[in-house]
Amino acid sequence: MTITRAVRGTLTGVAAALITVFPIAMTPASAAPIAILHQAPVGADFKLQAAPNARDIGGVGAQNGKIKSGLVFRTDALNRLTDADQSTLTAAGITKIIDFRSPAERAASPDKVPPGISTMTLPIYNPDQDFYAYIGGLIQAGPDAQQAALGDGKAAQYMRDYYKWVVNDPTSRAQFGTALKEIATTSGGVLFHCTAGKDRTGMMAAFLMTILGTPQDQIFGNFLLSNDRLAGSNKATLDALVAQGLVKDRTLLEPVLGVQKDYLEAAFSQAVASFGSVNDFISKGLGIDAQTYKLLQDKLIEKGGVSTGSFGS
Repeated sequence: MTITRAVRGTLTGVAAALITVFPIAMTPASAAPIAILHQAPVGADFKLQAAPNARDIGGVGAQNGKIKSGLVFRTDALNRLTDADQSTLTAAGITKIIDFRSPAERAASPDKVPPGISTMTLPIYNPDQDFYAYIGGLIQAGPDAQQAALGDGKAAQYMRDYYKWVVNDPTSRAQFGTALKEIATTSGGVLFHCTAGKDRTGMMAAFLMTILGTPQDQIFGNFLLSNDRLAGSNKATLDALVAQGLVKDRTLLEPVLGVQKDYLEAAFSQAVASFGSVNDFISKGLGIDAQTYKLLQDKLIEKGGVSTGSFGS
C-alpha cells in the first residue's frame, strides 16, 4: 500500500503533530536591560487562524505575581499563516521567532514570517532516529506493524522515553538554554514553536514557567491545553488516514498526537535523577546562571499577589 498524494500532506501533519521530535544546542547569554514593547493583541486575545495551538503564556501565576502578557508566545508551526495571522504577529510586538524544528521539518513546511521579525533556528531532534521517517514508514507498513510498534501501551512509553531523552541529551539542553537566554535579552515579544507546539514547545514553556515560579498545577494545565487546541486537527488527520486504509486502530496514534501529564512528569523526574534537583537541572543542565535567571524574572513577572512557588528544589 502506498501513501496517496492526498494523504501525504496529512502525514506531514501527523509526524509533525506526533512527537514534535528530538536534539538541540546551547550557549550562555549576556545581559543588558531591555526595553519592552507592549502592543495588542496579547493575552487571551492572541489567536492565529492557521496555528490552533498558538497562545500567549502570560496571565498564569509566577513568584509574587503573574507572568506578563505580550512578551512570550508559544505556537505550533507557522507555515500556513494567513495575511491576518501575520498581521497579528506584528501587532503583538513579536520581534523574534525561535524554531525548534528539525531541518527536514523546516524544509517541508517553511514558516511564513512577516518582514521585520527575525528567526532563530534551534533544532531539537535526533538525527539518528528521524521521527518523520519512522512514523511515515510505520503508517505505510500498515495496521499490523502499527499494532506491533505502538500497541499495549508502547506509544505512550515511547513518548515518556522521548521526554527523558530530551532532558539527558546535551545538545537538546543547550538549545533550550539558548532559547531562554534569548527570551531574557530580546527587546519585544519572543515566540517559540515546533511543529505541533506540544512536546518541544511544551517542555520549553514548562522550563520557563518553573524559572518564573509558576505553580505546578498551572504548568501542567498550560501543557495539557494542547489537547484541546489540537483536537480538531488531530481528528481530521486520523479520519483521513483511516479513510485511506492506512490506519485501522486510531487509538494507537492518539498518545503520540496528544500529550499526557506523565510525559512532562517523566521529563522533570529525569531532571532530578540526572542532576539532583530541578533547580540544578536549570542551572547546570540548561546553563541558566543567576544573572539570566534574574533577567527572566525581572522582565516577565508582573508583581502583585500571593507567591505560591513552583517545583521544589
